[in-house]
Amino acid sequence: MRQFVAETFPDLNGCILVEGKKARHLAQVLRLCVGDMVLVRLPDGVVQPMTVASVAQGKKSICLQVAGDVVQASVNKAAPADFSPECELWHFQFVAKPPKMDLILRQAVECGVSRFVPVVGAFCQNGSIDSAVKKSDGSDQRWARLITEAREQSGSAVNTEVLPCCSLKDAVNIWKEEMGSGNESVAVVLYEQTRGTMPMHKIVGLAGQDGKIRKAALFVGAEGGISPEEIDFMQKNGIIPVHFATNVLRCETAAVYGIAALQNALVEKDIWQFRE
Repeated sequence: MRQFVAETFPDLNGCILVEGKKARHLAQVLRLCVGDMVLVRLPDGVVQPMTVASVAQGKKSICLQVAGDVVQASVNKAAPADFSPECELWHFQFVAKPPKMDLILRQAVECGVSRFVPVVGAFCQNGSIDSAVKKSDGSDQRWARLITEAREQSGSAVNTEVLPCCSLKDAVNIWKEEMGSGNESVAVVLYEQTRGTMPMHKIVGLAGQDGKIRKAALFVGAEGGISPEEIDFMQKNGIIPVHFATNVLRCETAAVYGIAALQNALVEKDIWQFRE
């Protein structure tokens, strides 16, 4: 059962009134009718079973009503309110063409990425940059809607936040401030060349205090890749290049491939236990 991400809490009568596009989404896409059960993720992260109490004529509004007590765990195994991933994942994406950026963000949300940062690089196109700036600063609500839809589809408890589009220098500074002075973070950048690269598992295996990594960052290039000067700059700031021995990947494929590879190395670290 899919979840519906609510923007408000139930009122004193245990009801949430859903209007406009969200109501049409529930009625026309999820095809909910009076009496149907739906799992609602409240603003504090709690997953609350609710029933469809009424559907207004024309499907312009739907009233959802609490079913039973407020719960801390989801019936469909979505993460509960107090869930937080052991490692917070950041995705720094060099700005690609708008349709590709939409797809990359959607996939990042479904994978549970906490922060998504559009980055302006040497090979990014001006039109794509303009689009990313508008979508990331809130003046265009497309990405906000996309995040909500992706969370509803995937059941993600992670409320993915998009940071404003910025230069590579600013992006690296944001990450350095976030990671702090400890040894509980790791950052990698996908690189089409092999020069100066390390295997993903080796990077993860050598990082972390007492074997724990609290924050991880993935940097992925746009259609033209990342310039050698940009790679050098990132290396000097502790971001390690990774080269996958596979076919040449499109940027949107590389993004989800990279997220999966990094998450797998992080989540299963206690199992594979890297050894020199």
